[in-house]
Order: sequence, then C-alpha cells, then structure tokens
Amino acid sequence: MAYEFNGVEYPSVTTITGILDKPALLSWAASCAVDYIKDHISIVQDTEDVHRGEDILEEARKAYAKKRDDAASAGTQTHKAIEKYIAGEEYESILTTEESQKGFQAFLKWEETNHVVWLKSEVKVFSQAHGYAGRFDAIALVNGHLYFIDFKTSKAVYDEMFVQLCGYRQAVKEMIADGWKELDEVRDANDIAVLHLDKATANPTFHPRYEGFERMTETFNAMTRVYYLLKNRRLKNNPFVAIAKSLN
Repeated sequence: MAYEFNGVEYPSVTTITGILDKPALLSWAASCAVDYIKDHISIVQDTEDVHRGEDILEEARKAYAKKRDDAASAGTQTHKAIEKYIAGEEYESILTTEESQKGFQAFLKWEETNHVVWLKSEVKVFSQAHGYAGRFDAIALVNGHLYFIDFKTSKAVYDEMFVQLCGYRQAVKEMIADGWKELDEVRDANDIAVLHLDKATANPTFHPRYEGFERMTETFNAMTRVYYLLKNRRLKNNPFVAIAKSLN
C-alpha cells in the first residue's frame, strides 16, 4: 500500500515491516491444513467417493488463506468500530462477526477500567527524511500518561509491532519539527504501547514500552532501506526509488 503526500508516493509502515521473515506463519499454515483434514476426516477416508476426498485435500491447501482472510475481516471491523466510537459516531452496524464483536468488547473493557483521554485517532503520518508513510490508531492519555497506541487483534503480541510503532513515532516527531501545528498537542508524546484485543476471549491486555526506542527506530529505518533496495519500486516522484535504481 502506498500513501501520497505533496505529490510523492511513499510505502506504508506495514508494507515495510512486511518484508520481515515470519517463520511462525509456516507452522500456522500447516496446522490450518491439518485441522481442516481432521474436521473432514470421514470424507477423506470414504473409499467409495474418493473424488470428494481428493477435493477435501485440495481445499486443505487453501484453508490457511480463508482463516487469514476471516481474521483480517474481523480485525478490520474491530478497528473501524473503535475509530467510529472515538469519533462519537454510530459503530454497532460495523460489527457483523462474533470475533469482531469480542474484539470491540475487549476494547470497551479496557477503556472502562482505565482513565483514557483520546487526543488523536487514525493519525496519518509521513517521513520525508526516511521515505515512508502510514496511519496508526491513536495518541492518548492513559491514566495520565501519554502514549502512541496501536490496537492489535492478532493471536499474540510480537516484537515487530513495537518496531512498527517506532516508525510511526519517528514520523510524528519529524512532522512536529517541520511545523505541523495540528500535532502540537501531542508534542510531548514519547512512549509507545500495543493494546491487544483478544477476539476469542474478549479480554484486553495493555503492553507499554518506555525504552529501547533508538534501537527499534534504527531497526525500522534499516528495514526501510532494505525495502527500497530489494526491487525496482514504482512510487511516483519518490527520490529513494531513484537512488536505489542508480546503484549497480
């Protein structure tokens, strides 16, 4: 996904972090196939209708994709409902799946048990210095402490999520330094947090980080450089693409 600012297209933060190897996904995909076969084992073992058994095995190859897409849809619904809720708009009709409803319930449960003041929601940012852009979930005061926050509905919380947040954090600080007045009220924001919303249990967990920002930010910047160097990117008027293409 690309964002355009001032006539220049930039890769998104999530596109950049997407270049990371995720070995756990291989095991997860294999488990999806095995689980699908287990759920249809009687058909696979049917000696009279072997063709239907073959169909099940073929469907098992794609079981991970359906599960991934269903999870993404539920996560998108949860995020969109939270965005509407923070803005004071109607959100109930967005939550059409049980998983998205539980994710949103987890969000409400967390908000009800903390003192939260939402300062910014769905914040669009970009970094001209490093060549990326994106949109993250919120900047908020939580029990009197200021955080950059991303909502996650994944199975677990992973280190790369904090690296991703440091990319957003860096871009906000750059934009403030460049004079973006609409971000003045969050000038003092420094710490980051992932709010994990479990779609299965409807339980929230808050994961703040107060240190390690330089290392994580440099990790993200290194990934950004690798992103540009890996392929001939097609991003309108992007100077980092031109630089990468000029290298032998």
